[in-house]
Amino acid sequence: MHQLDIENNHQNYLLELQYARARQRQRRRRIILIVFAFMSVFYVFIQPNQYADKSNQIPYSQNNGTNGAINITETNSTLVQIQQHFQILEKLLISQFQGKWTDSQNLSNNLAEATFYKTSYQNRFQIQLQLKLIEGQFLEDYYNQFSFYLNSSQLVYPFEDKKLVFENVRGSYRRSSVFEKDQSSIEIYANLTMNLDNFDTESETIDDITLDLNAHYKLYSDTFSFSCNLGVINIDNKAIIYSTIVSVLSVIQFISCLRLMRDLINQNRIATQFSLFIFVFLMIFDGYLGIVHFFLALKSEYFLTPAFLELVLFFFLELKLAKHIWQERFINLEDNLNLRRELYRFHLKFYLLAIMLVLLLYYFVYYNIFLIAMNLYLIPQIIHVAYQGQYVEFDKIFVFGLLSTRLFIPIYFRGCPYNILHAKVSYLSVTIILLLFVAQAVLYYYQCKIGPRFFIPKCLRPKTHEYFIEQPIEGDCAICITQLTDIPTESQSENKFIAQIISQNQHKLMETPCGHHFHSICLTKWMNVKLNCPTCRSVLPPLI
Repeated sequence: MHQLDIENNHQNYLLELQYARARQRQRRRRIILIVFAFMSVFYVFIQPNQYADKSNQIPYSQNNGTNGAINITETNSTLVQIQQHFQILEKLLISQFQGKWTDSQNLSNNLAEATFYKTSYQNRFQIQLQLKLIEGQFLEDYYNQFSFYLNSSQLVYPFEDKKLVFENVRGSYRRSSVFEKDQSSIEIYANLTMNLDNFDTESETIDDITLDLNAHYKLYSDTFSFSCNLGVINIDNKAIIYSTIVSVLSVIQFISCLRLMRDLINQNRIATQFSLFIFVFLMIFDGYLGIVHFFLALKSEYFLTPAFLELVLFFFLELKLAKHIWQERFINLEDNLNLRRELYRFHLKFYLLAIMLVLLLYYFVYYNIFLIAMNLYLIPQIIHVAYQGQYVEFDKIFVFGLLSTRLFIPIYFRGCPYNILHAKVSYLSVTIILLLFVAQAVLYYYQCKIGPRFFIPKCLRPKTHEYFIEQPIEGDCAICITQLTDIPTESQSENKFIAQIISQNQHKLMETPCGHHFHSICLTKWMNVKLNCPTCRSVLPPLI
């Protein structure tokens, strides 16, 4: 009776602890959802798009000033020509251009981006050309940022059709890098020449325009030049395709997590057969991706959908899965102090791993070797199964629904030449990532079919306890509550290896290292679920 009272009190304590944690998680989820919903509404509906309606644009100033450029005679016909010629740039407002650039040192095959905006300077309206010349392989490793402020007074007369020449254009230059501290902006003056191909003043679309830009500027008493060949891009088209695919894959991961959680709760799947590290890693990685997509939503609101889904995966499913697996490991701790100590250790390890992983992603995601290493998802699971020495079933939902769907993002950024982050294509990295994942899946499959330690040489395997004994012993089996001399009938087991062990040792008894005895059928099935003694809850060594 005393033992039953202790177990009842322990179960009541665990239920109260779970209810308290559930209420705390529910409050935290509500706060996060409210904050995220408010920010989503702000960026989608409140943030103004000042260039969406061209009828609201302020007309350009027709006053010509010298500003160091060639002075044009201010006649009515000349002013009309200036206005018509300068209005060519008005069609390019907010359009994004992308292409290649070459400098005076013949440095080529690097990415260039250009965007036109409408600004004002000294009470005069002008067009700002933001130009980014990227040097590097991934995520803008190094780039030269130019800003040129164009107005009608800088145009060179006589005018040519579809060609604009500007002299003495005021601008700024800044060189930045993800590896070094950004330099301060330097004021420069430049001469620009723009050639527009496939440009039709009567047409409302500019999808086929090609912009050839040549610039000469002075910096530190030295003259530099570069040329760009740019085409119009629509980031929304890329964002729609990318966000749709990522959102569909996130929904698949969402469904896979729900099914895993259902199986764990219904005890159809064993929580201890999964590696806790892999779920913590996936949780941190999804949270990081959600934040990255949220910042990408500043450029296009279509990224909000994958950001929301990934943060939901992080907060509501993967976090719950990781905590459920942790609770299954330490649920036998009756001492509250030890339970709290283990919970403190879990949170400490989680936050340290999160900080380390985020820093590694921020600084080393540019390197192929790091991207390849990040996709070794199944290695922690393979090591966990080999260490536990338990026979597990090959879970298709876990492998193909939860893990294989995460291969899209690295394959997209290394296999798509026109990806949203301008990553340099590396088909070798894509091939290695795919082959490594297939190799991991095959190894895990045979580990589930042949044995958890089949790939480890016998001389390197840990010593195991000899459980099976043949001499009869008086007493009761604590699992089936029958006499040890009464051999129970063999029931069909889903795991063929467990069934094989039972059939070979059906008429034997099993003795644990702590000295307790059980039927071989009972304890073998028990140890495939928990490696704890059914009587004293002490840890048991693996069966093999």
